[in-house]
Amino acid sequence: MQIRRRTIYIGAAIVLVGALTATAVALTASGSSTPPAARPTPSTSSATPTPSATPEPAPVSAPLSVPAAGQFDSWKRASTTKVARVVPQVGQGADGSVAAYIDAPVIDGKTSALAVDAAVVAGASYEFSAQVRSLSPLPEAVDAAIEIGTERIGLPELSAAWTTVTGTFTAPADADTAQIRVVLDGPVAGLGIDDVSLVGADGENVVPNPSFEKVGGKDTIVNRSLILPASNPMLAVRAPAGQISWTATDAGGKVAAKGAVDASHVLEAVPLTGLDEGYYSVAVKTGAGTVKTLLGVIDYEGTTIAADPRFGVGLHVENDLYSDAADLTASLGIGLARNDVLWRFNETSKGKYDWADHYVNGFDRLHAHGIHLLGIVNYGNELYGNGKVPTSKAAIAAYGDYAAAMAERFDLVGLEVFNEFNHTRFNKTACGTKPSCYVPLLDSVHSAVEKVDPDLPIIAGSTARYDAPWFDGLWRAGGLKYSDAISFHPYEVSSKPESLAGIVDEANRSMKENGKTTRPIWITELGSSSKTGGRTVSAQADYLVRTSITALASGAEKFFWYDLINDDPSPAKHEGNFGMYYQKASGVAAFQPKPVGYAQALMIARLGGRALAADESAKGVHSVRFGDEKDAVRVVWAPKGKAEMTVRSDVAVTVTTMTGATKTIEPVDGVATIPVTVRPQFVESSLEPAGATPAPTVSQTPAG
Repeated sequence: MQIRRRTIYIGAAIVLVGALTATAVALTASGSSTPPAARPTPSTSSATPTPSATPEPAPVSAPLSVPAAGQFDSWKRASTTKVARVVPQVGQGADGSVAAYIDAPVIDGKTSALAVDAAVVAGASYEFSAQVRSLSPLPEAVDAAIEIGTERIGLPELSAAWTTVTGTFTAPADADTAQIRVVLDGPVAGLGIDDVSLVGADGENVVPNPSFEKVGGKDTIVNRSLILPASNPMLAVRAPAGQISWTATDAGGKVAAKGAVDASHVLEAVPLTGLDEGYYSVAVKTGAGTVKTLLGVIDYEGTTIAADPRFGVGLHVENDLYSDAADLTASLGIGLARNDVLWRFNETSKGKYDWADHYVNGFDRLHAHGIHLLGIVNYGNELYGNGKVPTSKAAIAAYGDYAAAMAERFDLVGLEVFNEFNHTRFNKTACGTKPSCYVPLLDSVHSAVEKVDPDLPIIAGSTARYDAPWFDGLWRAGGLKYSDAISFHPYEVSSKPESLAGIVDEANRSMKENGKTTRPIWITELGSSSKTGGRTVSAQADYLVRTSITALASGAEKFFWYDLINDDPSPAKHEGNFGMYYQKASGVAAFQPKPVGYAQALMIARLGGRALAADESAKGVHSVRFGDEKDAVRVVWAPKGKAEMTVRSDVAVTVTTMTGATKTIEPVDGVATIPVTVRPQFVESSLEPAGATPAPTVSQTPAG
């Protein structure tokens, strides 16, 4: 059984020094950004010069480039279950328009991320060279190395400027190939590799596809993600030679920006110049025709939006539609994912766990992206009688053992005991849906998992809606002693999202009155369909923010939206339109974000990991503050219409709408007046404390 992986392995690169043998690689790294045409050749050893003062390096601007989808010809990439992203990077390559791009938030031990076999002559000598960079403005250590055969070099500190790595290699007497590998010893962010060469005496480079220009694929817009950074919004476009033009329209249908570039490469980086933060439809015209895509532009730093562990999303990795679910989840900044782990698929012989490939691959991809799984221990197993719900003593014990095996194998944030046990759709056994029938399952999972991972939270409940009598009975039956947190799926708040606050209060009251204590509350499933004739896609986005912020403000620890991708391409299907992404469109490699997906990413980026500080809501206006007053972000809305609120601030207040549009409001005598609408907004303010002045307050006044 493979052990569940939680820690990040960070090793140290080994730099080779001393004499070289006949089969060794002599490698050096130049810390300068020397262009490829002027690269220095390897030199022999010389006396060490007297060191002089090293000047402070100047910051380097991020390259005008964009990660793309596609497979490199000749090169072998690590599985996405091991390394999150090994993809083409289009724009400002060291040679041509494409480089290799590696992003690995989590690495479990030494891992080969990228490799190629080069044909060599046994015993012959070769000159090695490569260009490397990171996305850092200043040089930073990179936990990676380049290996040829059995020898290697740790990369120098890297910035966004291309840096040359050179050396010599002598092929072993019995070798006709040499493998060149990019090896990761720990996490890396935005590592770039390009213009790799191994040149013999005849002057020929024996590395196939050395500059990564040959990339498979057929789509026109080939971005890896369509959530783009506001500092550098770009599209990666596959097009014939000639002009590429584009036009972006905003959420209101107005032209926001347009532009054109001349394509001189098969893959071209197209800057969306003038496109501010927002949600857009972009039409791209090439010599092969016009392709449209929806995309979001968000102000964030780093290779992706920093993951927020308060937010999760429901997945279905057992479906082929979800093969890229980990990358899609990470692109929105979501830190958690929830998925069934169906018992019958993984224990087909008693006591033996053969994990289904869709779970292994799907969950390991989540782990590689640093996303933790809330696994649902579901449902019954025909090996133990009932295929729906364990009922016999042996089946209940085996159910707990299965949960413990899950805890050992996968990277979990918690285990949820069953899904909607109180719903007859999932539970038609003789014992029925009574909480007294659920307690033995909870006890079995808690006891078994405690033996292998006593710190892993066991989540009780997972009920259809908040079933008050059921939870009262569960706590009276002793369920709290087997629970580390409780969960429910409060779809009854559909018509009034803010009513979720009362449900959270009721859940806490029930625990106190019937169990004499409380446990953290997780909302593990809640969503809304954008089917035709129902909620619009804009209203669906508002619902996400209103429910999730209400949940957090009421004391819930985590909130999981249902679900990640529309499960049906038809906009008329109710069950098929809960997703944060649309299904794949013709000509576009990435899944397109819906307004609800954009809203999730925008909210996580705006909160920036700030802790919940206060619910400052008043009659007519909901206002929830994250962060202290020196650096505050408030999420505000007026459920019944327009209103106003005031915020004390020493600087201009920035207000961001759900479509990403921003405006600034100057305070008057230290107070800014903010118009509030039914659609949520994000209000950023700053107030420096002065002596013993009381903490500032927010007042709201409904207007009309």
